[in-house]
Amino acid sequence: MKKKIILIVDDEKDMRELISICLQGEYETVEAEDGESALELLDAQVIDLVLLDVMMPIMDGFSVLKEMKQIEKVKDIPVILLTALGDTEDIVKGLNRGADDYIIKPFEPREMIARIQSVLRRSTILEEVFELHHLKFDQEKYQVTYNGQVVPLTKKEYKLFFRLASHPGRVYSREQLVELEWDFSFDGDARNVDAHIKNIREKLKKTKYPHKVIETVWGIGYQVVQELS
Repeated sequence: MKKKIILIVDDEKDMRELISICLQGEYETVEAEDGESALELLDAQVIDLVLLDVMMPIMDGFSVLKEMKQIEKVKDIPVILLTALGDTEDIVKGLNRGADDYIIKPFEPREMIARIQSVLRRSTILEEVFELHHLKFDQEKYQVTYNGQVVPLTKKEYKLFFRLASHPGRVYSREQLVELEWDFSFDGDARNVDAHIKNIREKLKKTKYPHKVIETVWGIGYQVVQELS
């Protein structure tokens, strides 16, 4: 099977080389030292995924991402942001602009590879319908089914559940969920998120779904489990 090609965009040569070494054997890699070079490479060859540093001079990662989303040829290429910031506002900004995931520096090579694998897998199966933990998510209908039975979610509940389910194992804070799915800044009131999660859980139970798929991470927020217990 042909290896996927990863474009590494970072103004630090040592970081590009380190990432290339980490991915060696799993993927082919190409490198760009700035945003303009990255866009040229994206235009010139087939790229399967972009690892994009946020903090770059002249043209930062957010600007590169914005340009990509305006180019028909490359707008659907998945992007993982590399950031040393770790700030909720910057992470949400990147996700709102179309990034598929983010990795906070410094990171473990195994984490990076796992996130790349997850994003590449989602990019091929999440276009219309995908299945996770015996649940089917239909993006066109905003519908979840279990054993052929529709879970009667509202559109907002579906989008919130889909956000969590499309990133199993990732913990989302209430702040992130409010800003991503309600499109306004978090004001300290978590009741909207908590109420929607409660409704989703109750509706899953009514369809005889036997698993606890949405976990509460106390003091932080929620996640969909990576594996069923």
